[in-house]
Amino acid sequence: MIERRRLWRRHVGEPLEPAQDQKFAGAAPPGSADEPMSLRAQIGAVRDAIRRLLTAHIELGKAEIGEISAEIGRVAVLGGIAFVSLLLLGLLLPIGGLLFLGEWLLGSIGWGVLLGSVLLLDLALILILVALGVPAARVARDLLIAVLIAVGVATVVLLLSAGVRVAIGLGLFTMFVAWPTLVGIGAARGGITTEALKSRFYPTQTIETTKETIEWVRERTPLGRKS
Repeated sequence: MIERRRLWRRHVGEPLEPAQDQKFAGAAPPGSADEPMSLRAQIGAVRDAIRRLLTAHIELGKAEIGEISAEIGRVAVLGGIAFVSLLLLGLLLPIGGLLFLGEWLLGSIGWGVLLGSVLLLDLALILILVALGVPAARVARDLLIAVLIAVGVATVVLLLSAGVRVAIGLGLFTMFVAWPTLVGIGAARGGITTEALKSRFYPTQTIETTKETIEWVRERTPLGRKS
């Protein structure tokens, strides 16, 4: 703001001397025998004043645009840093939570890394299959079957005296592997068909209706009737 004021004063802010002011107005200074300025000189003086005024406005606009651009850049940088911080927080919480649960429940961060990776992969695969048309009821049924299988595996491992934490870890790993496997097998056996995908992602009804409309118009126009 100070820089803009300086630019303005530099171009138009300096007041004219009394003699110059009277000269610009076309009147001779008091006590002077000089003749008044000619019309051409007055036009030139007005032109110079207008040019200085326009230059001052242009310089003021450049200074203001520069300050606004600097503020926009500052806000963009700070907003970008805030967004990255929130993104890192969103990644840190689930990852850190999985590692904490692995250490707390199973006694090793390695279990948290293994089970967390498999779980995230399972979620990605299941969501893709559901998006392709696998019924949610089938996904829930396969999850229940996977839980029963995991309980069986954990029980067998526990009976072999491998330890409670090892049994829980292997049981969870078995469930995370069995769940998407069962859903994928069901989808391969008939859960997803080409016709079903075509009906969802291809405008069959619109195309057929358009064809019928075109045929109807042809039958009722003279050029389209068959002889």
